[in-house]
Amino acid sequence: MKRTLPTLEKEHQQLILCHQLIASRRFSSQEELRQELQRAGYKNIGQSTISQLLKTLGVAKVQNAKGKKIYALNEQSQFTPDAQRPVNEMVTDVDHNPQFVVVHVMSGYGRAVGRIIDHHRLPEVLGVIASSTTVLVAPRETTELERVCRIIRRILAIKENHGSNRLP
Repeated sequence: MKRTLPTLEKEHQQLILCHQLIASRRFSSQEELRQELQRAGYKNIGQSTISQLLKTLGVAKVQNAKGKKIYALNEQSQFTPDAQRPVNEMVTDVDHNPQFVVVHVMSGYGRAVGRIIDHHRLPEVLGVIASSTTVLVAPRETTELERVCRIIRRILAIKENHGSNRLP
């Protein structure tokens, strides 16, 4: 099922709110967090969405000073979510091999960037798979890799880098 840009914005806002809640409060269960997100207006949010948000944010259960297990943000995988951040600031690299185009992004933004690419329904693209930090784009024809790379860079507003696909 294709998702629209408003859906992407909603998911991004859920990610930001979840990050803020975990950073500012103590939750010992996904259900507690789900109830708080419901109070914030996400009435139909389910446990699987909560689980995905926690995974995307790199949240871990840790023992607090009172011995209670609570959710905490992993400092090594934290990022500063910002709905106003331009997409091209989320992308750290666009590269390809003989079969695929790979878009590397800041932690937590992979699914959003993948959906942006998928939303364009490019006839040159067979499919898009995204994780928290990586988007794999399968071209319909491997002979079109350079073209698909250029199209993706244009969609994401990434400048062409000749010789190296690493972004400055």
